[in-house]
Amino acid sequence: MSTSHARTRSTRRPSALTASLSALTLLAAAPLATVSAATLNQTTCADEKIVVEGCDPENTEVCKQNCDLFGSTYLLDKCCKHTSVNANLLAFEESATWIPRIEEYAKCTGANIRLQYVAGGEDDMGDALIEDVGKNEDETTGQGIYDAYIVQAPWLPPVFKGLKSLTQYIKDNDDSINFMDINQASRSAVSFDGEVRALPLDTDYIALGWRQDVFENEKVKNDYYATWGEMLKVPDTIEELVDVSEKLNGRHDYNNDGIKDWGFCLTPQTNYFQAFLAPVLQTHLNECEKQDGGYKCLGADTGQNMFFDVDNFEPLIFNDGYRYAVELYSRFVMASNCQEQTFNGEKCDRKTAFPTGRCAGVISMPGTMTNLLREDGKYAPPPEKRMDSVLGEGEYWGRRKVFPGSRKVINWNKEGRPLEDCAGDVCPLAKNGINYAPFFAEGGESYALNGRQSKPAATDAMWDMFTWLSTLPVGEVPLAGTYRKSQLTDEAIDELAEQWNNTVMAQDLHDVLDEYFKSEEEGGNVVQDLFIIGFSQYNTELDLELHKNLILQDIEKGGLFNMKDASRSIDPVRNKKDFDERYNRFIESLVQRFDDVHEMQDGGALHQLQLWRGALDISPTKSKDEICQDLLATDHAGFNKLGCINVVVLKDLCQS
Repeated sequence: MSTSHARTRSTRRPSALTASLSALTLLAAAPLATVSAATLNQTTCADEKIVVEGCDPENTEVCKQNCDLFGSTYLLDKCCKHTSVNANLLAFEESATWIPRIEEYAKCTGANIRLQYVAGGEDDMGDALIEDVGKNEDETTGQGIYDAYIVQAPWLPPVFKGLKSLTQYIKDNDDSINFMDINQASRSAVSFDGEVRALPLDTDYIALGWRQDVFENEKVKNDYYATWGEMLKVPDTIEELVDVSEKLNGRHDYNNDGIKDWGFCLTPQTNYFQAFLAPVLQTHLNECEKQDGGYKCLGADTGQNMFFDVDNFEPLIFNDGYRYAVELYSRFVMASNCQEQTFNGEKCDRKTAFPTGRCAGVISMPGTMTNLLREDGKYAPPPEKRMDSVLGEGEYWGRRKVFPGSRKVINWNKEGRPLEDCAGDVCPLAKNGINYAPFFAEGGESYALNGRQSKPAATDAMWDMFTWLSTLPVGEVPLAGTYRKSQLTDEAIDELAEQWNNTVMAQDLHDVLDEYFKSEEEGGNVVQDLFIIGFSQYNTELDLELHKNLILQDIEKGGLFNMKDASRSIDPVRNKKDFDERYNRFIESLVQRFDDVHEMQDGGALHQLQLWRGALDISPTKSKDEICQDLLATDHAGFNKLGCINVVVLKDLCQS
């Protein structure tokens, strides 16, 4: 589980893969089985190895000792199976767990697995994949140095055709892998055009952290009620989240330093804005019908998402729902740590804000969230900056819950997609009038195989290692977090509680993922990230316009933030006219920037639309000709916008 996920990536023209190799000389394979874990950065290369002196598959005692590991029996019949096979694995994030796992695998199978990290880490891994695997449409590209890769879903669209399809591999080994046990969002993130291109062993999503020592503090609760005439409660909706954050902001002292503190904290990133947007824009992925007093949503694909229209690729920003999310998010940011950190010229960052004890809660991805809430966590406030004395038996200061939903959603069936109350057919998966739509940002770590240049023996060795890892307890898998439904059993949660020495945190995680891992048939409504070519570029442009040019830009330069007095920043309710002017400019600029990104990609917007439909697994699949044919009949503006006239023969389309 990656603990740092930056949504914006710098576009680095120097070869990421070449830069990596310039810092590394791969070690020669020793006789039989040598495992070297090469930890790569710009200047160093760590070398740790173990040599197996002979490997005898007939020695059942030694084989059992070396292959019966962590309660997994997958390797028991693979003793010495890959003796002297060399395979290279490329990764982007270091983990101390890699070295022992590779060594154990080598002792059992005899395989020689070399691990290398990309020098630029997460920022350069996407480019490194393109350079090594090659582009989708050109099988002659790709250096083919590596046999396997640790990946995240946003990096797959440009290269997925060069990665080996794992669909048949999974079918042949599903007794071990149990693919359907993996949560739906992670499975969808690595599937393109109906083929699985990577094996997910992790997941990433956005949740809400809240301080029980704040929300259950009688003094804070009494003062809150006296001021606002309502009870303080942990938010269930994004509307409540913003309202509570604003009402807590500047009125209470959470860390005992005599200074009034903030509402909830965050790092302004596009994925956290999109967590606000998700429950407003996506209500159900499949058509629904009323059944037994509720709704069953197993019909045709609706095409709902929060990025681009699946028929004409128009950005889903020209509706009241998008504006609603921007309004709420901007208010949330103004009541957060950003009001002081930005004012002081610092980076607005949850990782530096939360340890001060001045945050009533936080929004974050799972790995960092654990480090924010866990006792002695890297970003957790120490006891002296909390109010633990108010907590009762069995209570804990750092809590986690599902990200809030929305009581307002867009109606996809009406022209203009107006914003309406969440009710009835408009909001069929609602719970108590609230539409929940957990956003699985980026997808988490997955394992992929080179499908073009890798030798069969190396492919088999890497696949067996990946399959073995999929059978291990989650704590033994490098960088993995809870990603399977079976990891939510009482026994699994008890083990996690023992590992964390914290029953409350383990139960909170269970409660969050029990909701997040539901399929739509079970009432789930997970939202997929923008898994198409240009992912980082689209997010870079959104970040620029939303954060740098609008919310955190100085009022005097056309933004919302008052650099002279943060409390007087532009509010979408109190300062509607000023907000309208700036919001309209934001939308105009964002449209142009998205258009520019479309044009930077091979095949332009039309090809991007085809990729997006494939990433969402929209049925029926459509060729470019079919997309243009439908647009010609129903949407001439979309036909022209996508440049269909330059791609298809109009005469042929008219005849068909």
